[in-house]
Amino acid sequence: MTGIKQLQWSQWFALVNIDLQSIPSVSGVYQIRWAIGKKPQPIERTNGTDDSGCLYIGKTVNLRRRISLLCRGIIHGTQTHTVSYDHTAAYTYTFYGFEKKIKPDQLEVRWGELPRNVIGEWEQELLEDYGAKYLDKPPLNISVRRR
Repeated sequence: MTGIKQLQWSQWFALVNIDLQSIPSVSGVYQIRWAIGKKPQPIERTNGTDDSGCLYIGKTVNLRRRISLLCRGIIHGTQTHTVSYDHTAAYTYTFYGFEKKIKPDQLEVRWGELPRNVIGEWEQELLEDYGAKYLDKPPLNISVRRR
């Protein structure tokens, strides 16, 4: 692996009005952040403040499909007050009521395309890097028992 610094990230897109057709149907990693007016919001973590506003780090074999499930889970979940079982971050967001603090229109997503055989390694490296810096996981990466 060449290191997370060399991953080619897309620009950040607002989750609520993203054109899903603009997302490639390829494997990769993706991140969700909290931003207001394109400005990342600081999040207090165990070992300091995450000024990047990172809420979630994930991997997928199909970026378009996975981000689509995320969007549907968060938007539908906050409108109907139900949790989505289709995406871990959407489930955690709605289960814990994150929308009380972080509105759906304050969520942004970006992705990096990667070969299928290395996406797990990249996700792990991104999570380990975050964990080493903040002694914690991104807030929506916590495991919640699902029914």
